[in-house]
Amino acid sequence: MKQYIAFDIGGTHIKYGIVNEDGSVGVSFLVDTEAHLGGPAIVQKLIRLSRSLIKEYSVEGVAISTAGRVDADKGIILGASNNIPGYKGIDLKKLISEALNLRVEARNDADCAALCEHWLGNHGASSFIMLTVGTGVGGGIIINGELHSGHSFSAGEWGYMRIEGEQFEKVASFPGLIRMAKEYKSEREWTGKEVFDAYDQGNPEIKKAVAKFYKHLAVGISNLIYIFDPEKVVIGGGIALRGEVFLKEIKEEVKKYTNEDFYNRTELVLARYQNHSGMIGAVYHFMQRD
Repeated sequence: MKQYIAFDIGGTHIKYGIVNEDGSVGVSFLVDTEAHLGGPAIVQKLIRLSRSLIKEYSVEGVAISTAGRVDADKGIILGASNNIPGYKGIDLKKLISEALNLRVEARNDADCAALCEHWLGNHGASSFIMLTVGTGVGGGIIINGELHSGHSFSAGEWGYMRIEGEQFEKVASFPGLIRMAKEYKSEREWTGKEVFDAYDQGNPEIKKAVAKFYKHLAVGISNLIYIFDPEKVVIGGGIALRGEVFLKEIKEEVKKYTNEDFYNRTELVLARYQNHSGMIGAVYHFMQRD
């Protein structure tokens, strides 16, 4: 069975390991991104980690899922947040391929998550949209079994949409939720998990913050349903770890803002893959380019 080195580069952590051609994960590891060191340092880190794996495994190449806007043909970072200085313009494909003498392919992380769900999620839908809700809000679009990238590899960047005058991802992500929690209960610092724990325990101030968060997320999803008319909306990212409780809650909220006819013919589901979706989707992208 063919094996691939796979990376999933986030602003905080890099997941990496060996993924087999059937999508199964052989081994996986987690290291700090150290994003503040910049794009060139990330490239060197990926080269070092790859060399350590090459000593133990026979691999076909390196598949990369990464935050940022990526030219999926050339493997160049077209755009990135300030969280990773000097990342824009980095030629991941060329630099890592030349260092390792291996083929390298790279794609945006939300696109890779959508590809993973399309390949192995068993959703039974040829057309769906995916939202990844965590430290930001990203997305991927599958139309008739193909990933839609847009003419400049920017399709699915709905974190930039405006919801009540604010960027979608600023009001429907974990940082947005935490900001709202602090507005209602400012005497402490919060994590996303702690906010939902307090919500589940019935804290009245936090219930207001979570209600606001759900409204923003639901309005965004409703708008996307009107635009794409998808068979399914697949929701992944950190929020999906809340599981069926979250799914029930967001369905009830989306129903408030969506025409009944549209709502009834669109199914909201949780992503089947979480921690390894970027790695798996990156390998699928790699194999599709053979």
